[in-house]
Amino acid sequence: MPDVDVSVIIPTYNRCGGLPALLDSLCRQEAAGVRFEVLVVDNNSADRTRAVVEQFAAQHPALPLRYVFEPQRGVSHARNAGIRESAAPLLAFIDDDVQPAPGWVAAIARAFADNPGIDAIGGRVRAAWTAPRPAWLIAEHAGPIAVQDRPQPMVVDRTNASACLITANFACRRDVFADVGGFSGDFPRCQDRELQMRMWRAGKRGLYLPNVEVTVEIPSERMTKQYHRRWRVTTGFYHARMRYLDLLDPAGALRDEPAAGRSLFGSPLFVYRRLLTHAISWGRELLRRDDARRFFHEAQVIYYASFVKTRAADRLAVRRAPAPRPDEHRQHANRSRP
Repeated sequence: MPDVDVSVIIPTYNRCGGLPALLDSLCRQEAAGVRFEVLVVDNNSADRTRAVVEQFAAQHPALPLRYVFEPQRGVSHARNAGIRESAAPLLAFIDDDVQPAPGWVAAIARAFADNPGIDAIGGRVRAAWTAPRPAWLIAEHAGPIAVQDRPQPMVVDRTNASACLITANFACRRDVFADVGGFSGDFPRCQDRELQMRMWRAGKRGLYLPNVEVTVEIPSERMTKQYHRRWRVTTGFYHARMRYLDLLDPAGALRDEPAAGRSLFGSPLFVYRRLLTHAISWGRELLRRDDARRFFHEAQVIYYASFVKTRAADRLAVRRAPAPRPDEHRQHANRSRP
């Protein structure tokens, strides 16, 4: 590969139908002299992903496009494969169902050049509605539909760790992964949050910029309450596993260790307080017949309940784990001796 400034990494799984539109938008980038390559990482798809990428590459030889196959399922593994195969000092991650703005690549390169103390850039993800937006789908439900549409720039680091730069539109300096490791395969969901917690703990800094922009089409299945309920269950599960709530102080700063305090079944007491507060608010909005606010509080109850359930199950599993036999202790000690 020739020298490149930015490597664009696209993990994909069984979505070959939408790839030509995304690749075409990358072909038409107003790159302003920024040299970039595109890596499509096929995460063991069963459709025509490889054929589609190879056909596009043959038809558009001016685009430095490469096909990468990653057999181990999971978007974390796909992104890590893209990191290994990439050539540039700046790595830009984009989902296979989004469309970048014409100056997206140039905006990423310019953002890092203008902010040498910043290690990662997150950008705006606008929604393109494929059906009328339900009245209950208010701004607080941006997470489940993978939208990030803040109007103002914002620094995200260990002092402001409650925000997350979502990987639908995310770029990072290569040396970050050498310092903190890649995306964790233990987190098939919420892997962006888990990576960034490691980054902020290591002293890295991120910046959200609204002019680094992509658009995502919101399919109809993401506009159902059932989908949002499942998303909250899953997010509560993985947040409990990464100890996300435990490690944030009330101002949103990231602690090195969970704060000392009382807990119940493995969850801090403030988690129960929040769960109860949202449950009471859910009942109030039910009486007021405010469906949008009622569902917001219902979604929060589901999230906190999932967090508590996961932590309690993990605590119970540890207690039920068989204790090692005395001879196992002796064998381990013998193996540890020089």
